[in-house]
Amino acid sequence: MAGIGFKLQRLFQEDYFSSRFKAYAFAGLVTAGPWLIVIITISLIQWLTSYLVDISKDQQELFTLSVSYCFIFSQVIFGIQQLVVTRYVADLIYEKRAKEIFSTFIGMSKGTLLFATILGGVFFFLSNLPFYFNVLIFILFVTINMIWVMFLFLSAAKNYQAVAYSFVTGALISLGIVLYLGFHVERINFSPYSSSFFLLAGFTAGMIVTLFGLLFAMLLTFGSRPRENQFGYLSYFDKFPSLFWTGFLYNSGIWVCNWVIWFGEGRMTLLDTFVYHRLYDTAIFWSYLTIIPTMIIFVVSVETRFYERYRIFYGNVNEGGTLAAIKKSKERMQRVLKEEVKRLFRSQGAISLLIIFSVGYITTIFGVEDRLITIFRFTIVGAFSNAMVLVITLILLYFEDRRGAMYTSIAFFALNLMLSLLFLPLGHEGYGLSFSIGSTFAFLFALLRLIVFIDKVDYHAFCRPHDLVQKETSIFSKAGRWLNQHTFL
Repeated sequence: MAGIGFKLQRLFQEDYFSSRFKAYAFAGLVTAGPWLIVIITISLIQWLTSYLVDISKDQQELFTLSVSYCFIFSQVIFGIQQLVVTRYVADLIYEKRAKEIFSTFIGMSKGTLLFATILGGVFFFLSNLPFYFNVLIFILFVTINMIWVMFLFLSAAKNYQAVAYSFVTGALISLGIVLYLGFHVERINFSPYSSSFFLLAGFTAGMIVTLFGLLFAMLLTFGSRPRENQFGYLSYFDKFPSLFWTGFLYNSGIWVCNWVIWFGEGRMTLLDTFVYHRLYDTAIFWSYLTIIPTMIIFVVSVETRFYERYRIFYGNVNEGGTLAAIKKSKERMQRVLKEEVKRLFRSQGAISLLIIFSVGYITTIFGVEDRLITIFRFTIVGAFSNAMVLVITLILLYFEDRRGAMYTSIAFFALNLMLSLLFLPLGHEGYGLSFSIGSTFAFLFALLRLIVFIDKVDYHAFCRPHDLVQKETSIFSKAGRWLNQHTFL
């Protein structure tokens, strides 16, 4: 969200409707644009190929599962470093050491490639797919991991247009290649997996184009590109371990219910390689689409009304404001935050309820299974609560309540895991319940933490102890220094 507030505030200062529409469209582009572009691309590829060539259901599922696995596990890998690196880059900008950002990008890229290679190697070992198919999946997996990394740094540099252009260009390339291969599919029928292979190859080519578009934007954005201190950010794993746990456990908690249910009633396997649950995975996919309004409204409200009051309050705290001024700005900030959270809850709640009550009528037209509709209704509630967990976690991080954010992520992950295991014997009757109940309780915990913290926000601003300086022997700091001394690229 860093930096987009200025753009949004400028648009909201204009009174006519079109400017407000542009503001929400811009927020949507930043928060959900790349995700939606990828989803639309995958959907169009499946739709187009169904008319171009006779592709079996197993071949379509092989393509879909290959892409899904790459995105799911790349998100978990990204969560390992995401918040730690974000904090480190923010401090570099604040300390006017922006020249070191590109070297941090190189260091994070190397760490990401290491994790991706290890996880990809495990997949290679367990997979029963042909070697060439595994290689293609690995290329896609590494590409998506690197896209996450570049997205983080370009967002920090506020270069959102480059991100959008790169994803759109990659999507068009994917569709173009798939269309071309679709008309010449008879010439590439080299194995039983050739149909799914050309779908995946087309999508991967588009993602590679997106990757190089983002890389080109990185090179233009960061004119100074030193190589020193690439792994300096590792010291922040010692300084802010709570940020690691927050990012890793939240991203893992999103998918832990899926991982458990993959081994329950109705589990399916494809080519002895991919384990999945068709009904539950589909329901989760649909339910996450319903919370896009939450992300858009949150970014707009936080970066316009709330941030202005937040800045005034901490300005008074840091710059010697009077006690009366601090109390007044605190009350205004609390009031606006309460209004915006309630507004967000009402807006997304109304959307989720509307979908829950209407989905049965809509899906009847398309002949969707009743079991899927039941699971979907549960996962809508879970997705709503998950979105609120994310919102409150980000607000807690705004206030430097890193412990609160970490406890929230721990609760989110642990509740979803334990309830999934508890309800697994219920089979289809319990699918979606664990995600719904676990996410809801995590949301209530996060909300209670925020209420308690914000009530004494002035106390925390003045009396919270500073972060302890880590000893020179701290493991990550020591590893970072060693890597900086022995790196050659």
